[in-house]
Amino acid sequence: MPNVLVLGGAGYLGLAVGQALLRTGNYAVWATTRSADKAKTLITNEITPLVGEATDATWLTSIITTHHIDTVIDTTQAYEQAGTILSGITAAAKTRAAALAADKSIGPKLGFIYTSGSWVHGSPSRRVSDRTVPGVASSPDKPATAVGWRPAHEQAILAARDVLDVAVLRPCAIYGRGSWVWGVWWGPLLAAAKAGGEEPVQLPVGEEARTGTVHVDDLAEAFVNAADRLEGGLGSWPVFDVGAETLPVGDIMQAAARELGVKAQLVYGGTHGNAFLEALGLVSNSDTARARSVLGWVPKHRDFIQNLPVIVAAWRASQPE
Repeated sequence: MPNVLVLGGAGYLGLAVGQALLRTGNYAVWATTRSADKAKTLITNEITPLVGEATDATWLTSIITTHHIDTVIDTTQAYEQAGTILSGITAAAKTRAAALAADKSIGPKLGFIYTSGSWVHGSPSRRVSDRTVPGVASSPDKPATAVGWRPAHEQAILAARDVLDVAVLRPCAIYGRGSWVWGVWWGPLLAAAKAGGEEPVQLPVGEEARTGTVHVDDLAEAFVNAADRLEGGLGSWPVFDVGAETLPVGDIMQAAARELGVKAQLVYGGTHGNAFLEALGLVSNSDTARARSVLGWVPKHRDFIQNLPVIVAAWRASQPE
């Protein structure tokens, strides 16, 4: 039974990935967390907690070695310290390889699955796929400003294949069970509903925006499928855009407004140069077919608008009073 370490395993995505791995019956799961309280959450989910900073490369190398980890899945969404995480993982892989070489033996590589995101494609005017390399001169558009560094980091991960078996998953906007990201758009709607007035609701997005969506449970299954195929089953280009649907943000907002009882006019005010809002408000044009054909991934949640009453209710219930 392979040992998997989920970095950020008590978080929104990390916990879903750990649970999905355990449901297969094929993996033992460890997870990093910075919080002793969240360690209890991991234990109740039959995941072994390791309390510490995943961005501490020395500590990360140590726990990978000590617990005989076979695959690391990074769900931390670390930005400036992503390179530090990669260095800790590659150091553990090199230590393992050196120990085997000293015994004149050959063994499997350490596996590494990295969580990137569809924002690396920007807002291309034509359809792109995960075979479209972002952040280079031939890319149809530049990455969102907030993740302008990420294409180079993806390349660093791919370049580490001499010591690691790697995969890069690029999810679209994740939803389900109160995903925080939707609060950026739905928060103003909820505030307007509570106020009960008729003043126009200013939304921090352009009306032309179009977003890809993926349910957190479906995304977790994509990680499981990638883990199952790490040792030679992903082909020469182990990079996958992961999304179930692509929807106009205007359709989403109108439907959410109805669910929240907002009768006022919605005004799409744009992102005003905010890098995070710019990333959320891209015009997605991503083809995610390779995740289905290569990973064998079949998303089960494909009716976002139809299921919006449940989705909005879950998000609203997760908001502080």
